Amino acid sequence: MSVDEARLVGRRAEQLALDALLGAGGRGALFIEGEAGIGKSTVWALGTAAAARAGWRVLTTRGSETETGLSFAGLTDLFDLVIDDVGQDLRPDQRDALELALLRKSASGAPLGQREVSVASLALLRRLCADGPVLLALDDVQWVDNATIDAVAFALRRLETEPIRVLATRRITGPGALTPEHNRADLLQTALGERLEILRLQPLDGPSIGQLLESRLGISLGGRGLAQLVERTRGNPFWALEIGTAIARHGMPDDRLPVPASLSTLVTTRLAELTPEVRETLLVCSALSAPTVALTTAALTDIADNPIQTIDAATAAGVVQHSGGRVRPAHPLLGSIALDMLPPGAKRRLYRRLAGIVADPEQHARLLALATDGAPDAEVARALDAGAVAARSRGAVSAAAQLAEQAATMTPAAQAEDRVRRLIFACELLSVLGDVPTARRCAEEALAQSPATPIRCRAGLLLASIECWIDGGRGWQAHAEQALRDAGDNVELQAQAHALLANRSPAGASLHAERALSLLDQLGPEADPRTITEACLTLQMAHLEMGAGIDDELLRRAAYAEARLPRPALLNRAETHRAFWLKHVDDLDGSRSALQAAIEVASVEGVEAVLSNLMLQVALTELWAGRYTEAILAAEEAIRIGEEIDIPAGTGYYVRGQLAAYTGDFEWVRKELPARLALVEDAKSDRGIGLCLAAIGAGELLAGEATAAAATLGRAYETLMALGIREPSRRLRLESDYGQALITAGKLDEAASLVAELRSFGPRSAAPTTRGIALRIDGLISAARGDLDRAMELLDEAARVHEESPLPLERGRTLLAFGQVLRRRRAKARAGANVRAALDIFVDLGATPFIESAQEELTSIGGGSSNARLTAAEQRVADLVANGLTNQQIATRLFVSVRTIESHLASTYRKIGVRSRIELARTMNRSQTETPSPTAD
Repeated sequence: MSVDEARLVGRRAEQLALDALLGAGGRGALFIEGEAGIGKSTVWALGTAAAARAGWRVLTTRGSETETGLSFAGLTDLFDLVIDDVGQDLRPDQRDALELALLRKSASGAPLGQREVSVASLALLRRLCADGPVLLALDDVQWVDNATIDAVAFALRRLETEPIRVLATRRITGPGALTPEHNRADLLQTALGERLEILRLQPLDGPSIGQLLESRLGISLGGRGLAQLVERTRGNPFWALEIGTAIARHGMPDDRLPVPASLSTLVTTRLAELTPEVRETLLVCSALSAPTVALTTAALTDIADNPIQTIDAATAAGVVQHSGGRVRPAHPLLGSIALDMLPPGAKRRLYRRLAGIVADPEQHARLLALATDGAPDAEVARALDAGAVAARSRGAVSAAAQLAEQAATMTPAAQAEDRVRRLIFACELLSVLGDVPTARRCAEEALAQSPATPIRCRAGLLLASIECWIDGGRGWQAHAEQALRDAGDNVELQAQAHALLANRSPAGASLHAERALSLLDQLGPEADPRTITEACLTLQMAHLEMGAGIDDELLRRAAYAEARLPRPALLNRAETHRAFWLKHVDDLDGSRSALQAAIEVASVEGVEAVLSNLMLQVALTELWAGRYTEAILAAEEAIRIGEEIDIPAGTGYYVRGQLAAYTGDFEWVRKELPARLALVEDAKSDRGIGLCLAAIGAGELLAGEATAAAATLGRAYETLMALGIREPSRRLRLESDYGQALITAGKLDEAASLVAELRSFGPRSAAPTTRGIALRIDGLISAARGDLDRAMELLDEAARVHEESPLPLERGRTLLAFGQVLRRRRAKARAGANVRAALDIFVDLGATPFIESAQEELTSIGGGSSNARLTAAEQRVADLVANGLTNQQIATRLFVSVRTIESHLASTYRKIGVRSRIELARTMNRSQTETPSPTAD
């Protein structure tokens, strides 16, 4: 395949890079970078055309600055047509997710989240790749919307062997280039990793510029004139064509090339040909962020006799474009360079004049700030403050945070309290955005500069909250306690301090929360609804951790107070907490539904930090529901998002670690968790230490290291108990593993103490899951002590109780334990039935270590029926083996580990009575051939 060399003037290296990308063995992705006007889009367009000629499926989107905030605008460009071709081949939920994201249908059921769109995008791209090679082509990627970037990056991280290539352009210098504030395109670079080649476009040489002028404009320059042109334009084809256009328009008097001394004078020359009114029109529409006809007309009122005719004249002169009620520069470079050429004083006067005609507080503040020399100014600081409030009120949190920070910077030193107040506002906004490091800096500045007034208390509370969020350690508590002292006689601030201490200090949560609510009761209707909500939710959390379950009255009071708040942060909403807590009372379906609704809200609001937490909650819910594939994806997404925004996703690692243990990926546990444990120990995060040890202990137990597991899990148990956490679900449900480790290690008295604790901590002791686990551990203790009759009674009861529990793994563990005791009583038929039922559960889960334990037990009993029915998971794996896929390919397709696939196959071999992949494939293919069609007589 070869790119059209005739059209790609002077770009031999670029032509070779495109040919390599689209040829066999291409690296997978090509990013074309360069300054504005250097020819990125030209190279990109020729690459996409070459791919289309070669029969590739080409999916394109071109980023637009005006659509950057429009979610899934890019995905619509990429998928809107192809979904009609192959959408019917996707699962219904995946097709629905894409059609909702692409606005092809209206939402009617559960809210849609970013993850569903990402997974559906991955499925669609895999389906397209099944038909042949696919090219994803993104022009001006710096302007492609964030939601599309997230979905594409998610898919590319997982498309490692499919025939897909990526071709993208991005501007790296000049107007519209990537900035630290808008650098989401780096997600694509990270997702592609070593598959990516980055090509920086270089200036064109003299012969190439000459060929370009002749082919595009029909003019030919001599050697000296061409050399001057290349020197003055630095080989930039856009500017070379601009000068060539001037030559074509005015000619070359005296055979002298009309090349200005610099590019800025080229623009000056072009503008000099315009009337002052037309020139001002270009400057006005370049300076305004939303240059409507009405605003442009108002700005020209004192300059032009007829502003509308002046706008028309500017359009006719080719310096502005007028469409859809907007007036824009004809080319972004034209307007930006025209502004840059203005002397500083003239530019400030322009911005101040425009600030006086705009009604929007945000735009007024930005223009007024541009009209200053950067020195602190009380008027500008007030305007920026008002602009931040206005932006926040309509949900533009990122813009509000930027304006609030700028307002603090512009506040004169004499107005210290105003500066601190603005820093606090900026900190709150940055926290909502998930920019915790910058929020922390603002809080530290606010506290350091606060006078000895109640505002110091507010700054201290904010810093304490952020520090706890960052590392979960104990250092935050000193700030919170100092803030309580700084509150003095201020009842409202006292209540806020107590609410924070309750929220962040498990051991004293009930005491502080009840004290906060008591103080708030004193304030009556004047009480801060935010503090009421926080105190109610914290008290509910304390009740939950003590085993009292969910108090609907507390949640109602929190929701009632929250309803009085204009825009409560998603993480602080009663409904979000309810979504978190439902799984802790075994309502996994309710938790899943509520979490998906919260994820949709988080995606819409763009709160990445909250999205990381929500994905973690999904992972925990799916772990207990036995949906390990979904749980692993959610845990890894929580970790990824957390790391991207500099928030340690510690709990995400612990949940992922427990999943790794339960699926037999002990290498993951050994590789990842010790480093996490060191981090939380350094941060003095007791909860983090306990949860990390719980996951490490699970790995040790299932890897056959029961003595080490008993010690590790014992330390985890004691650490979390010291925090007052009695509810098992708040301890990663470590009791199952801990009890088994203690019994295996011969520590029966300690195991009995664990059973007693599980039966005595509160109303939740009677919940089927907790009660069933306690019965199982007690039964195994009795079996270890030789009392098989009592063991059978306890395990029989445990099995019945677990029928009411939504946690399949615990039901399987109980059936396996029951089968083991029955075997010892020589009740082989009942033992085999129980163990086979357990094995079916473990295989459906992909719980490799438990599968192996059940298979070993069946061998001890005397084997199982070779005619046992395959589970759905086994059937899927068997079908894929019959189609010739390797274990690695099957694991990739089903989002599970290779170890899980091996366990499925081992179980399948036993049930079908074969010994190899070849025999299995032959059996499956024969079965499919012999099965009559649904329409056969």
